Amino acid sequence: MTSISGLMSWFGIVVTYIRFYHGTKAQGINRKKFPYFSHLQPYAAWYAAIGCLVINFFSGWSVFLKDSWNSATFVTNYFPLMFFPVLYAGSWFWYTRYGPGAHVAPQDMDFQSGLAEVEAATYEEPPPAQLGRAYMAMGDVMRSSTPFHFFSARKR
Repeated sequence: MTSISGLMSWFGIVVTYIRFYHGTKAQGINRKKFPYFSHLQPYAAWYAAIGCLVINFFSGWSVFLKDSWNSATFVTNYFPLMFFPVLYAGSWFWYTRYGPGAHVAPQDMDFQSGLAEVEAATYEEPPPAQLGRAYMAMGDVMRSSTPFHFFSARKR
């Protein structure tokens, strides 16, 4: 059930990205100026969305084989797949009735609110000027990402 729910979460992330892509396109925002850019978008996002759905749909196919029915396997593989649209419809109903609305048109999406605060809080560290310092900085990154810090400790 965890892997199915995880893939449904990724499906939600991909759908959110597709909406973001359409919003930036409708407003004429140049995506090449973003910190991360891919030439494969939106096709890679559609591939991921369809892939998540296909994998989820066929994840428990073995319970439908002759003499292979197992209720626990069926529930753990298909309950999240059936429950996700129920949660989505419930949130849509809730936000359209009590909130600002569930659907915002791409041309009405707000990409500017709070942007100045985020950009003010970010800091790009300048690259090291000397090759030796760059090598030492790379070593510090490698040591800090090692799960067993005592293996990478320097001897003095």
